[in-house]
Amino acid sequence: MEPLYLKIIASLSVIIVLMLVRRLVGNIVRSRLKHANFDTNRAQVTVKLLQIIYFMVFLISLAGIWGLEGSKVVTFIGTALTIVGVGFFAQWSLLSNITSGLILFFSHPLKIGDYIAIVDKDFPLQGQIEDITLFFIYVRDHEDRVFSISNTIMIQKTFRVLDSRDIDNFIEKKEMAQQEGESQKTRVGKKDSSEVPG
Repeated sequence: MEPLYLKIIASLSVIIVLMLVRRLVGNIVRSRLKHANFDTNRAQVTVKLLQIIYFMVFLISLAGIWGLEGSKVVTFIGTALTIVGVGFFAQWSLLSNITSGLILFFSHPLKIGDYIAIVDKDFPLQGQIEDITLFFIYVRDHEDRVFSISNTIMIQKTFRVLDSRDIDNFIEKKEMAQQEGESQKTRVGKKDSSEVPG
């Protein structure tokens, strides 16, 4: 059996290491935010998820240091994961969306304001990224419609970030669609006024 002071030193070491890792990851998140132009709400959600992970690692480490046997820790973790697994079984997409959201946050070339084209035979889409949340990416097309695309789908689809020539074409289409919408409103207004008996 280890003396008490060794357990205290080991516990303090775990706390210090986790604080250093937390600070390092916090700096990475902040630099990614500046680079990708993400919303601050997105950063807060990401930080909260990472804090949950830190807390779980901390609890498992303390359990090992203070004498819970490995088999008991493994049994506890297995039971907890089983409960979580059963709870999320019907909502597996929720978990995959969260994972995909973290992947998009840390290692994907997308950022808010980018113009993208999703290469899909059945549903091609071009637009500007309005927002990237934990579950969805919101894309506004040239007709001013906003589409929400789940992060899981976004990771699975092939897309490209548009270059300046493609962006000019997109903006031109958007302006034409807006002018067409205004001319339709004008025509409907004239038609309605001509039908009024006078």
